[in-house]
Amino acid sequence: MEKHTYVVAEGIPAINGKAVPASREIELTEREALFDQSLGRITLKPSRVSARKPRPEPEQSSDDMNVEG
Repeated sequence: MEKHTYVVAEGIPAINGKAVPASREIELTEREALFDQSLGRITLKPSRVSARKPRPEPEQSSDDMNVEG
């Protein structure tokens, strides 16, 4: 199962039976996180997304779409 990084809310000493580190970030599977997330104790850390826009795909001409068969 894939693990994700979650940020623990202030004042929460333990999540999923483990002490919260000083960074307040923990790695959990979605299943492990479900209970604490539903109570607002943890939130999914936003992933780093590139600020660059994706390159546009080249447009197809009508000649490219004509297939003889």
